[in-house]
Amino acid sequence: MPPRRRTPAKARGRGAAPAPVLDWLRLLGIQAYGHLGVTLQERELGQRIDVDVELAYAAGPERRPDALDSCYDYEEVSRLIREHVGQARCRLAETLAEELALALLAEFDPPRVRVRLRKLHVPVADFSGLPEIVVERARS
Repeated sequence: MPPRRRTPAKARGRGAAPAPVLDWLRLLGIQAYGHLGVTLQERELGQRIDVDVELAYAAGPERRPDALDSCYDYEEVSRLIREHVGQARCRLAETLAEELALALLAEFDPPRVRVRLRKLHVPVADFSGLPEIVVERARS
C-alpha cells in the first residue's frame, strides 16, 4: 500500500487568518520590596521580589519610527511593576504575577504579556530554592 500523502499545512489552513507576527520588549530584573506570602512571617517581614516582563507588539512590514511614542517606555513599565509589588498584599506569588500581567495589559494595551516573578529571599527557616512563577496573558 502506498504511503498516505499529507495535506500541506497551507491547504489545511485555508480561510483561517494567519497568526500575527509579534516582536517582544523584554525588561529583566525589575526589583521591588513586597509583603506577600502564605506565612505570617513572610507577610510581616516582606522580601525582595524580582520581575521580568515581556510586552508583545505587532511587527510591522516597515521599520518602526525612532521615537519614544512608537514603543513602550521602559521607565513607565518599571515604575508600574515596582509600585504594584510595593502595594500588593497577596498570599500567593501566582496572584501577584497575574495582577501584574493584567495591569500591564490595562496600562500599555499590548496584544500579549509575560511576567516572570521570583521571590529572592524567602524568610522561612531552612527554605532553599528560588520560587518562580510565569504567567502569560493576552488582550481579549
